[in-house]
Amino acid sequence: MKLDELYDRYGEKMYHYVALRLGSSEDAEDVLQEAFCRLAGYSVRWALVRNPKAFVFKVLRNEANRHLARRIKQREDGQNNPRRLNNPGFFIEEPDESSAAAVSEALSQLPDGQKEIIILKIFQEFTFKEIAGICGLSINTAASRYRYGIEKLRASLEGKV
Repeated sequence: MKLDELYDRYGEKMYHYVALRLGSSEDAEDVLQEAFCRLAGYSVRWALVRNPKAFVFKVLRNEANRHLARRIKQREDGQNNPRRLNNPGFFIEEPDESSAAAVSEALSQLPDGQKEIIILKIFQEFTFKEIAGICGLSINTAASRYRYGIEKLRASLEGKV
């Protein structure tokens, strides 16, 4: 598959996923670029890929994890300067500001594993089977993290939205 086709088909969803995951639109752009560079090097593997969407998101997830590891290393080295999203509620259709902020804040308070599963399930519309493959989990673990994350979101948002 050609890179321009991949970008046209999945680019926007990839960006939203990684922006939510990293909490920074600037970091999301960097990681998305890195992911497409890596995908460009996989031209031979495309013949073996059965689910291009899941493969693309697995590559993107790996790049995001590399970026997070670098960020942690920088913090440990005393270079703490994280960049935040300018509009934390961009992923909600036509939100009012208070609802968008409340959802974004509640989502950011979830453990990373639960937050990632919710983003992949709700915003990217992956099945639990696809999520399990992307994250290297069992289907039951993915479903459990989703369920626990949704429960925490509901409790956190009760009365706020």
